[in-house]
Amino acid sequence: MVNFLRDALRRRTTFLLVLLVPASAFAGSVATRRKQEPMRQIFVVKSPEGKVIANGEETIAEDGEAMRSDLVFRFLDGSLDEQITTFTQDGAFRLINDHHVQKGPAFPAPLDMTIDVPTGMVTWHAPKDGADTVMSQHIVLPEDVANGLVPLLSENVPPGPAGLRVPWIAIAMGRPFLVTLAIGPDTTAVTAPPVAHARRYLLHVELHGLALLAAPLLNKQPADLHVWVSDAAQPSFLQLQGPFYQAGPVWTVESLGPGQPATDAHQG
Repeated sequence: MVNFLRDALRRRTTFLLVLLVPASAFAGSVATRRKQEPMRQIFVVKSPEGKVIANGEETIAEDGEAMRSDLVFRFLDGSLDEQITTFTQDGAFRLINDHHVQKGPAFPAPLDMTIDVPTGMVTWHAPKDGADTVMSQHIVLPEDVANGLVPLLSENVPPGPAGLRVPWIAIAMGRPFLVTLAIGPDTTAVTAPPVAHARRYLLHVELHGLALLAAPLLNKQPADLHVWVSDAAQPSFLQLQGPFYQAGPVWTVESLGPGQPATDAHQG
């Protein structure tokens, strides 16, 4: 009986999550306080023990009237996490499309999801009958959906305790659904060393409706992320700490600034 109820709840959650996210959950457009310029930035990813496990690089370039970000993490075990995001920033940040791929030994559940805001189509890969099946679903996407824009939005959080609340597309139980991503001042304890001259923000996923009720049973409440942003007049992303996927290990992403990766980044 318990298994039956659990499976029934999974099926109902799949189809009701999108419908049960209230419109009031989203605060509206995120104003462009700091426009993103073309740039190249280098990162390393460290394990909870402080060992370098991946190199990262983000390249942002102009793409017509939009901007295109290519953020890639290459892991020493051959795994890959890559997110390609196109967006505009004229007055407010607007996502156009986002393609996020995670694959390899570091990721127990591979991810391949594309969000196309103009058409409202979300496409993803899912295992079905032992094969990789491409699936798609139309979702009424809010204009401020934030996939692929988290570091940039963290650099544009307005002063004060209110922070930002933006819609976010997540894949769970084999389907995409909308949640709210709250970005605000972080006063929690973290294991990462302190970062000088930085503001720290907490990224917390808020579930709604049946998703909120189902999360404890299905163990689907996403973990929080911690982000450090410089407190300069022109803020810039410095560090992130948290899991790359549901129930994953807590990794730390450190910015090395422009230039070449650290010499120890290829060491085992």
